[in-house]
Amino acid sequence: MNDKKRFAVALIGVPEYERTIIKSIFKLSLYRAYTYILTTEGDPGQIILVDADDPDALAEWRVFQQQEHPDASTTVVLVTKQQTLNQVPCQIRRPLVATRVLGVLDQIAVRLLADPEPEIPLEQNQADLAQTGTAYSSMALVVDDSLTIRKQIELELQALGIRVDMAESGEIAAKLLIQNRYDLILLDIILPGVDGYQLCKTIKKNKAIKKTPVIMLTSKSSPFDRIRGALSGCDTYLIKPLDPSSFHKAVSKYVKLS
Repeated sequence: MNDKKRFAVALIGVPEYERTIIKSIFKLSLYRAYTYILTTEGDPGQIILVDADDPDALAEWRVFQQQEHPDASTTVVLVTKQQTLNQVPCQIRRPLVATRVLGVLDQIAVRLLADPEPEIPLEQNQADLAQTGTAYSSMALVVDDSLTIRKQIELELQALGIRVDMAESGEIAAKLLIQNRYDLILLDIILPGVDGYQLCKTIKKNKAIKKTPVIMLTSKSSPFDRIRGALSGCDTYLIKPLDPSSFHKAVSKYVKLS
């Protein structure tokens, strides 16, 4: 790999659960044009991600700004829930998803390398990322009430070239199914409100989307649960924690991988 395309990223004030997400996202970058790694403590690296929603992190960032630093190429990126921040050119909106994070960092990488490629907006949505190095072959909906599981599946699917929408409940998923057409649905059984069995039955009764493959996810593995899954109309049944090999095999059975 060309070391010129490897970038060190420091974090200021980013909570631990988001650090874990960022580490997983950076693993994806190993297979892309630009690679990102987290710096060791005290090393500002070439890019700094600052939690703009944390007053203490912002204060620490201001102290850093006031200090003289030999690396003039360091770029600061604010991580925030806000839609926009005045006079801040580089920012990543929460929630942190691979497409959003890598899209912003790739643009910074282009600037740091003085690459002659045309610039694109720093803040992107998932549909725009196909123009920055990731071409999606399919679109999937992930329905699970666990943020950790949703993020894990999202990263796995994005690594396979699949665009992802996520929902934490059956009700939210139902709205997304009205608004979008999906090539695959990954559906947890235990959900707040409408459970996975009920939602799967609703999907399979809808003429417009009944042919969409549904992979049901559960921590249960009894024959009774498998029968209930089959009766609800699901196409495949996977046990959590997900085995990467079985997961990839199941997904590749129903969607075209890039």
